Amino acid sequence: MKVNVTSNTLFKLSPRLSGELPDSEKVFVKNGTSFELQSYLPADNNHTRLALANKTLAADQKVWYAYNPDIKVIDSQVKLAVVSDTLFKLRPVLSTQLSDSEKVFVKNGTQFDLQSYLPAEGNHVKVAIADTFLGPDNRNTWYVYRPDVRISGSTIALKVVSDTIFKLRPLLSSQLPSGERYFVNNGTTFELIAHEKAENNHVKVILASTGLGPDDAKTWYAYAPDVVIEGNEPDNQPKNETPPPPPEPSPGDAIRLPGFSSTFYLSNPILPNGNFTWGEATKNGSRIPVDSNAVYGIIRIAKAMEAVRSRLGDRPIRVNSWYRDSATNKAVGGASRSRHIVGDAVDFVVAGIHPYDVYDQLSSWWGSRGGLASATVFTHIDARGYYARWSYGF
Repeated sequence: MKVNVTSNTLFKLSPRLSGELPDSEKVFVKNGTSFELQSYLPADNNHTRLALANKTLAADQKVWYAYNPDIKVIDSQVKLAVVSDTLFKLRPVLSTQLSDSEKVFVKNGTQFDLQSYLPAEGNHVKVAIADTFLGPDNRNTWYVYRPDVRISGSTIALKVVSDTIFKLRPLLSSQLPSGERYFVNNGTTFELIAHEKAENNHVKVILASTGLGPDDAKTWYAYAPDVVIEGNEPDNQPKNETPPPPPEPSPGDAIRLPGFSSTFYLSNPILPNGNFTWGEATKNGSRIPVDSNAVYGIIRIAKAMEAVRSRLGDRPIRVNSWYRDSATNKAVGGASRSRHIVGDAVDFVVAGIHPYDVYDQLSSWWGSRGGLASATVFTHIDARGYYARWSYGF
């Protein structure tokens, strides 16, 4: 991503009026200048905080504040098109419940670049606009009614939520020489190519465009509690699978699971007295786990699914897709690193609750235990062990 300067301006070390700053805390930048960005964030007084990727300005500073009307952040991979006159809102509720200052009219045909988007309650989507600020307070984060917009493209953003150290190996910082660690400020955002669980409660991340450290390395390990990841992988567009009819009441068909000597039955619950069966986890025996790790993954997420059912009022839950071997996962459009392959992911539908509302009710509770996402027709949960959130865009 990059920022274009659209009017002669001053970059500043704090988001204040230029007249309030000494000359040492501001630098002139002329109209037409462009900078590659490591990250950007909204700031006070109609400014944006810019972390430059590969250039410095005065005093070797990479972090500056710019006045919003003088810049435009561009190059997003995600586009939003408004397909019906609508209102962008500060809360995902009916427009009649909001004051005039909490909503902005946006006409049919308007298009925006997006930083990110996520499901929200009431069939809304939460969008962070990349290139425009709206409303009297020049905000870039809004809620919009999902049927009124069309979103295309995908991106993955890593957000640092606590000052942290990126490392070349998943070890304690004290175990690494200075050349193998890189300090990253709270609030920094990176675009990612990929991410996956690593040892010692770390996440392995591959940066999309910005290298860090003396060698401009793009592969790093981050301590999982210090980061959140939002956005969908480009290859993660799973089909909305139709669940098979339930197996006959006990005992049902017998199956054997790798690593276990006992016999299991499709109609039997995975957990004692539980609500979810081996038939649901294995697509009625057509998807038998290839190893014992996947079996333990199924058991792990079954415990979470029992808690989900309880939190949502013990409503019936229909399982669309649970365990998938690699070939099946590819055939149905799952991500190459899908947790369904590991067994600890479930796509499901809750009776009487829209998937976006399911997402909204579970997100804070699930926290950093794993991934959570919704399409308009199902919700996904997994136990990857770090915070990941996304929308499937359909």
